[in-house]
Amino acid sequence: MAHAQTILALDGGGTHTRVALITQDARVLAHANGPGCNPYDRPEWAHNLRNLLLTVPHTGLCAAVLGMAGYDAARPSSHQQVDVARAALGPHIPIALENDVQTAHRAAFAGGAGIFVLAGTGSVAQASTADGRTARAGGWGWLFGDEGGGYWIGCHALNHAARFLDDPDVPFAPFARGLLHALDLPTQGAGAADALREWLRTRPHPRSAVGDVAPTVHMLAHAQDPHARALLHAAGDHLANLARTASKGITADQTSTLPWSYGGSVMNSPFVRERVATMLERPPTAPILPPLGGAALHAAQLAGWQVDTAWVHTLSLALSTQKIAA
Repeated sequence: MAHAQTILALDGGGTHTRVALITQDARVLAHANGPGCNPYDRPEWAHNLRNLLLTVPHTGLCAAVLGMAGYDAARPSSHQQVDVARAALGPHIPIALENDVQTAHRAAFAGGAGIFVLAGTGSVAQASTADGRTARAGGWGWLFGDEGGGYWIGCHALNHAARFLDDPDVPFAPFARGLLHALDLPTQGAGAADALREWLRTRPHPRSAVGDVAPTVHMLAHAQDPHARALLHAAGDHLANLARTASKGITADQTSTLPWSYGGSVMNSPFVRERVATMLERPPTAPILPPLGGAALHAAQLAGWQVDTAWVHTLSLALSTQKIAA
């Protein structure tokens, strides 16, 4: 029996990487998740990427597209990313690598024009016009950028907790106590400060662990904590500024009326998303596909498949059903 033709789509961020094998009728034949594969953040990135690519079968594979954090064709580390992908997938498969915000933008607008705000562990925005002009803002990494992303939120939240442990009378004490409780850490006593330090020291990947604090901030905001809401609103302000800056790069107009969309775990928070909408003075357009779907669209093109609106809709349903759409 002839094997079904397939394409491989990969969405690789700083914390998580997802891969799917997709058939010509937009079914998900196989999928897998793994840790992040950003070479600027993960010393073991090549191992993570190679293992995940080898997890799914390659039978019938026609093309592969990998959207990856930290990728830029001119960077030496990106040449290594290509080498790892080529070694895992073989010498004859058409392969394309691109930055993960390119992949997510294509997914959100199904290849159309718009401004895309990506806020997961880090943050970046890309604006594209119908005639192909593109500009990007952000994506500078956790040391001196990524404002509004999960790491930025988590870092500020943990700073509040540390200041509370120094002085329990700070005005944000309820927020700090709620955060420490959620992390199963003590809020008082001689060992409380060391417990927080040990929590960070013992995380397998500290940056991801700090980024994973962001959902706790959202939980506290949902419980009406004003400091949690203020922190998420500040994140939204930064992300809106990224969107304006990216838009200015293609239109010379920070008030561009291009549609905007979103992706990444932080943008799942309505507090952040609504703040960005307020600052941009228009509501978002819901993404047509999750980021992994953007890699699939590009891979289908490389494979020479005919892709239409119905195919995109079927793929969206398939990715949602398999719970790999995030």
